[in-house]
Amino acid sequence: MRWIMGICRLVHRSSRAPRHGRPSGGCEVTTPYDLQALRWEIEQRIKDVVNARQLAGMTQLVLDRLGCDTARQAYDKLYEDWAALPRATVMSGLRAGHVLCVLPILRLEQPLYDPVREEELWQAVREHGPADGTWQADVVVKNSAFGLRHLTEPAQIERAIARIDQARALHPAGTRTRENLDFAHAGLRTYLAQLGGGEDDFDDAVDDMARIVENSALRPDERSALNAQVALFRVHQAARRADEAAMAEQIRVLELALGELPADHVDLLAFESNLEAARSHLSLLRAQRTGRLEPVAEGAGAATPTDELRRRIAALPRNAQADKLAEAGFAVGARALSAMDHRGMLEAMELQQAALDLLEPDDDRWIRGTGALGVVHCTMAALHFAPPADRPNHLDQGIAWLRHTLRMTDGPHHPLWGGTGMTLAKAYRLRGDEYAPDHRTRRLNYDASRRVGLESLRAATWSSLLQSGTAHAAETARTAGGQALDVARWCLADGAHADAVRALDAGRGLVLHAATVATTVPDMLREGGGKEALAREWRAAGTVPDMGEGTLFTARAALAGPSSRLRRRVLETLAGSPRHRGLLDVPSLDDIGAALTAMGATALVYLVPGDEEVPGLLGPRRGSGAAVLVTADGAGRSLVLPRLTLDAPQLTAYRATGTPGRDAGGPPVAGTPPGPAPSHGTSRAALEELCAWAGTAVMEPLLAELPRGVGRAPSVVLVPMGELGVVPWHAARLTGRGRLRGYACERADISYTPSARLLCDVAARPAAGTGQTLVVGNPTGDLRHAGEEAEAVHGAFHRDGDLLGPGTATPAAVTDWLRRQQGGLLHLACHGVVRQGERHSAWLALSGGQLTAEELTEGAARCRGLDLAVLAACRTNVSGHGYDEAYSLSTAFLVAGARSVIGSLWPVPDEATSLLMYMTHHFMSHGGLPPGPALRGAQSWMLNDRREAPPGMPAHLKARVRDIRGDDLTAWAGFTHLGW
Repeated sequence: MRWIMGICRLVHRSSRAPRHGRPSGGCEVTTPYDLQALRWEIEQRIKDVVNARQLAGMTQLVLDRLGCDTARQAYDKLYEDWAALPRATVMSGLRAGHVLCVLPILRLEQPLYDPVREEELWQAVREHGPADGTWQADVVVKNSAFGLRHLTEPAQIERAIARIDQARALHPAGTRTRENLDFAHAGLRTYLAQLGGGEDDFDDAVDDMARIVENSALRPDERSALNAQVALFRVHQAARRADEAAMAEQIRVLELALGELPADHVDLLAFESNLEAARSHLSLLRAQRTGRLEPVAEGAGAATPTDELRRRIAALPRNAQADKLAEAGFAVGARALSAMDHRGMLEAMELQQAALDLLEPDDDRWIRGTGALGVVHCTMAALHFAPPADRPNHLDQGIAWLRHTLRMTDGPHHPLWGGTGMTLAKAYRLRGDEYAPDHRTRRLNYDASRRVGLESLRAATWSSLLQSGTAHAAETARTAGGQALDVARWCLADGAHADAVRALDAGRGLVLHAATVATTVPDMLREGGGKEALAREWRAAGTVPDMGEGTLFTARAALAGPSSRLRRRVLETLAGSPRHRGLLDVPSLDDIGAALTAMGATALVYLVPGDEEVPGLLGPRRGSGAAVLVTADGAGRSLVLPRLTLDAPQLTAYRATGTPGRDAGGPPVAGTPPGPAPSHGTSRAALEELCAWAGTAVMEPLLAELPRGVGRAPSVVLVPMGELGVVPWHAARLTGRGRLRGYACERADISYTPSARLLCDVAARPAAGTGQTLVVGNPTGDLRHAGEEAEAVHGAFHRDGDLLGPGTATPAAVTDWLRRQQGGLLHLACHGVVRQGERHSAWLALSGGQLTAEELTEGAARCRGLDLAVLAACRTNVSGHGYDEAYSLSTAFLVAGARSVIGSLWPVPDEATSLLMYMTHHFMSHGGLPPGPALRGAQSWMLNDRREAPPGMPAHLKARVRDIRGDDLTAWAGFTHLGW
């Protein structure tokens, strides 16, 4: 209602719409009424509505004038009187517009939605109402004012937005009518985004709303109320991004706005409730950073006693009461949770139950109410709010409410599906752990927890597929990795290894999966029933505009791919396609085994950290770390690794120190104050300790577990979960004797992949078998050794290829080559940059511009057929969007079509990198090795202090061969291999 009242006030600042003829009284009625006169009364009175009593009076005004007792009777009467008029007349169209304008006032008292009736009325308005564009626009805006009360499906809201779009086209920007339409348009888009999950449209709509409020001539109370609403939307954005500073700032804005509103303002209660919730969320964000959950600080808009909340709510129209009771229940519950207040939790349940008592089960708000009750009951049991004797009953009631909610949401497309499912899964787990009376009951609860948890993880995939742009997709997937670990640990504890793999992969690389899916959508649409028009629309929306000859990607392009609204239509269209479930599900063990066999790999291994406190509704659960293996025969098993923990001292010290440049392999931390880089000695010591721990804690027992072929080292593809992604596992130091000593890469071919999804996709790509090559060196002119490296690689191994350097290695030149190549090799020796969470999170610095990761994955164009991309630059396998997303320049090239990629985990030393890259090409060209084994051979060569330069190595490189120390891990261990 908060932005709704803003629309009403903006609309009624306009001059009253002109009258077009007399209203009809063509039907006998018990109480005579003048509908146009009633509209005039509404317009006059609503401008002064401030408090709940006045708002309730608006509904009563309509009922009194129509002589009806209920809103349903009034709607029936209005419709029947309209239906009795002669059809296809101006009078019919005019009266239909009056009915649509009055309808939102009735909805304050009772949910009223009849799509057949409303479409009849709208058709009459469009085809037979006055042609005056201002009158048409007035009807659209006034009907949209309370449109949130009955629209529960995205398609319904899309139709309402389309009506506003048609009206906007008739009014130029800067006019009062256009301003009213723009505000209604922005408001409905925020609701559509919240209902359907499109964060790009939400952000755009909030920005539009903020601009309208800033530029409109408003009364002080109007401006304060609308500023408060915009601040609440900004709080949602901050919560989505886990941005503590932004949330604190918007809370201050909200407090200021609330301090300026009258004490009886109709929206004050809702603002106060949401303010409490925002403060509680801020407290949780701070707790994640500090490890301490502190009571919520009060300020302006301090907590209102529950009795006072009920008194204020009682003055509202009945339908509005349901919303306010639910909001108050949420706020009271959030406050009670922070303060560990048993009585407060009981009051929250009472408020939620009172809201449900005002709703019908077919009302969409019923689902939210039942879900909230389920969460509160489970919280009472899990966090020991209730007395011990009451906790099992609370848990049983909570599970019952949550099961009902999950059935009503009916799939991952609903915004409550994922959260409800995970809460229910945790509740089942708790009941199995603490309240199951026997072994059979415990097992049934454990089975249910795994089944529901696995299903709920599909919601994160749906949400990621829905988002337009990498940043939004990464934000929506933020919690997926942690949830996946929760479910995977349950599966491992129950011995369900196939389920553990499903869970782990469900939380990995969702942005990369969405980008991969985007390229296949047109084919799926055609397969699913010849939806060629929709396929063309998708291709057009996903194609980067042509910025000139040779341009495939452009760093300045704002394009983020098809919009979330188009994505939603496509996903709904594909719902009946045989391939639809494959969009949301992960590969089976047999699928993974087939991919490993095709690639000649021994096993895919997920490294799962243990002893990690996993925050959530049901509190932390601790357990041992593990390696979860899928072998080439499609079998799954696990290996317990007790020392594989995120709080291992060696990992903690390494993350604090890192390699020179402070980013030892993981996403850069936002807001980290600048400071001097650690000394090389300090960094090297931390890395050595890390690799020693990685060897004894993980790689030694893992390598001993893997099958070995005769005369052939095992080939392992690693998926390190969460922050384990910072570790160079191929450089793990082994402590055996003789040949068993050394590093893991000397005992096995070790590659990495973001997920089994991407592994299977890459495994299906055939080698092109051609030899086109582009070598780029020192494009910015400040990396002398990178230039020498490029010249040496080109001269020794790829004389028939192209060589670009300063001035010639522009983004356009590189991307033009990518577009033209068929089976090529790309070597880039340049700067690499990573920025956490930004629109462009990672890029390569070229001459006069950048080549960004997002532009490789978001557009419809791809560099298919690229056999190998060698990214000899800093941090090219570092994610700027979270560890589990594994979204980096390296993985972006995989998604864009490369079959194999070599990238780096940290700022690599220039001189040593030149030698390592030269030797990698040497082993590929003269040894006939694939990229992964070739990199392994080059790293083994670097480890040998008695190394010799191969014939043909240029003199300037040969002179440095003996200068490299094999025990300096920073010189060689930073490079990783992904793909074939």
